[in-house]
Amino acid sequence: MLVLLPGIQAGLAEFERLRPLLGEHLALDLPDSTADTLPEIAALVEDLLPPGAHDVLGVSFGGLVAWALPANRLRSLTTIGTLPYPTPAVRRCRHVGRWLPLLPAELYRRWCRGRIRDSLATDGADIELRLRVYEPAQSVLAARLRAIGGWALPPRPSVTASWLWGATDPFVTWDHASVLAAGHLPNILPGGHRPHLSHPSEVVRWLRRAATDPTGR
Repeated sequence: MLVLLPGIQAGLAEFERLRPLLGEHLALDLPDSTADTLPEIAALVEDLLPPGAHDVLGVSFGGLVAWALPANRLRSLTTIGTLPYPTPAVRRCRHVGRWLPLLPAELYRRWCRGRIRDSLATDGADIELRLRVYEPAQSVLAARLRAIGGWALPPRPSVTASWLWGATDPFVTWDHASVLAAGHLPNILPGGHRPHLSHPSEVVRWLRRAATDPTGR
């Protein structure tokens, strides 16, 4: 079964255009937890999975959580917009995760809501979707950022992973060579940080192709 794990903020709304194109699948929202390491968050997600190993599609932060899943729970791993190795962004996440709890609650809500909606708009979300996205609690988002900052991941996922990103993703600072050097299989799709939102048919086409050719050629 294909399991979908969303990114750090938008929740399952970001899969709205992808899910109708998929066969059997399970979309899991990330637990609202203040656990602040990736292995701890992965353990919470594992408790939500059906028995056995699964094909997992993790978006951004969701890809890092999937990376931390044990070998007996992963049959394959595909990530979209996920950091393939620690970068300077990891240190920034650690820093933001420390000061974010200090913001007044109303200031946090305005910052978080604006950041999510602007990002979704860039990726082609309509206004209705942007108005109903999940907004994580201040303590939850801070903990997730600290989890990225702490990294605490094994050198590689337990399976050979396919690393996808949108051609115009503003957060991408890597290229094919560096992703290959990190031990992953790189592929570029049309779109930005959420190509599954702006170009869902391209993501499905890639998933089907990858089922028979893991290089995605």
